[in-house]
Amino acid sequence: MKKQLLNMLTIVSLVTIVTSCGNSTTEIAKPNRFVKVVQLENANGNKQVEFNGELKEKSDVNVAFRVGGQILELLVDEGDYVKEGQVIAQIDKRDYNIQLQSAKAQYKQIDGEYKRYKELYSQKKLPANTLEKLEAGYLSAKSGYEAAQNALADTELKAPFSGYVYKRHIHKFENVGPGLPIISLLDVSQLEVHFSLSESQVALVKNFETITCDVSNAGISEVEAKLLSVNEKSNGNDMFDVRLLIDNANNTSLKPGMSVKVKVQMPKVNQSYAMVPVEAVFYRDNAAYVWIYDTEKSNVSKQQVKVKVFANSGMLGVESGLSGNEQVVTAGVNSLTEKQQVRVL
Repeated sequence: MKKQLLNMLTIVSLVTIVTSCGNSTTEIAKPNRFVKVVQLENANGNKQVEFNGELKEKSDVNVAFRVGGQILELLVDEGDYVKEGQVIAQIDKRDYNIQLQSAKAQYKQIDGEYKRYKELYSQKKLPANTLEKLEAGYLSAKSGYEAAQNALADTELKAPFSGYVYKRHIHKFENVGPGLPIISLLDVSQLEVHFSLSESQVALVKNFETITCDVSNAGISEVEAKLLSVNEKSNGNDMFDVRLLIDNANNTSLKPGMSVKVKVQMPKVNQSYAMVPVEAVFYRDNAAYVWIYDTEKSNVSKQQVKVKVFANSGMLGVESGLSGNEQVVTAGVNSLTEKQQVRVL
């Protein structure tokens, strides 16, 4: 009996040893969890924010004749620079000269009669209603004469402002009607910068202190810009369109269509606190915490913080618990543990 009991104990011991050895060889170490971290920033400095934009011309105008006729002269081509008041094109003046001569002759005749009858009226030799009729005729003839003068002057098409000929719509010797576009003229003395802000960013516009633009393709940087407008309604991409103005009077290297990097300097604030993304803060026992990532040990540690303000851009201002130079975890904060090993995405 003792021998059987001894054999059973030996078997149990062997099974225990084999089992323990099996567990030690099959146990697999859990891989480090991936986390997303962000570098904090202090809110007590002049923060610079950057956006991508595009240069646009201040105005693109279709220049047209006020009168119609055959074009005898077309003095500009696409790409030409024209100055304000420069003649662009000219219509045949023949018919307009004839109309002016006729209107002038009629006006001179009626003007002479009106002056004579006006003298008679002052001598009380003419009734008032007769003078009124003569005055109406005189004013009509005068208006016709002035209109004929204007029509003749309008046979010359002049540039309404200085700029570049973007497109030519007509050719020499073609007949054109009033209002038909002859050329498209670009005003580049001032340029606009167009870019878009998201819903969370549009509230920052009121805090823009200084705005400068870099145009790398033109080799130009730190060009001052002024805020023109912010669209009150989002576009089809749920973005709000913003327009800036750049003075380009003495710079011909800036061209509409070039890409622009918009740099906005935010004003300095009096408070000193760290800005933390909302998703980095979690709460336990009615206290706020963040996970701080240790770059040397590749682990995380819990840090209690005191939240001061909430910003419209999805950031929280923390007045204590952080220096502002830490890296904090922003994803999966509720499932981490103290000193847990992690890998940064």
